[in-house]
Amino acid sequence: MYLIWPIHPRTQNRLKEFGLWDDLLKNEKVILLYPVGYHEMLKLNMDARIILTDSGGLQEESTVLGTPCLTLRWNTERPITLREHDGASVLVGNNVERIRKEYYDTLKLPRKPQRPELWDGNTAMRCVEAIVNWEKCEEEKFEKGRI
Repeated sequence: MYLIWPIHPRTQNRLKEFGLWDDLLKNEKVILLYPVGYHEMLKLNMDARIILTDSGGLQEESTVLGTPCLTLRWNTERPITLREHDGASVLVGNNVERIRKEYYDTLKLPRKPQRPELWDGNTAMRCVEAIVNWEKCEEEKFEKGRI
């Protein structure tokens, strides 16, 4: 199995700073890419067996595509993407033991595309309706003594 890594220039600089860049270049199982565009990243995600990321956007796309995802953070602003909420992602932080365990456990899971309930393409309309009806809702709250 290969690791395909679209590497951010800051990450590349940090790897060089810590003396890890040359070792990474020598590893035949690692394919380094310049940063890729949205469509290229979607294609990589669709073909991946597993995603390791700190990106909330990739957590979301992995959920919709069903690509198992290890989120290299301790928290997320996108909890709907977590397995415990029927998403595809699990938080692993930067704990190497946890990353390793979840990696092997996750590879055994079936791919399960999932579109969360409100990801239906109607968000803009719900926002417009909420804005248009805001004053009406506030009046109703006032009349019911909630304000």
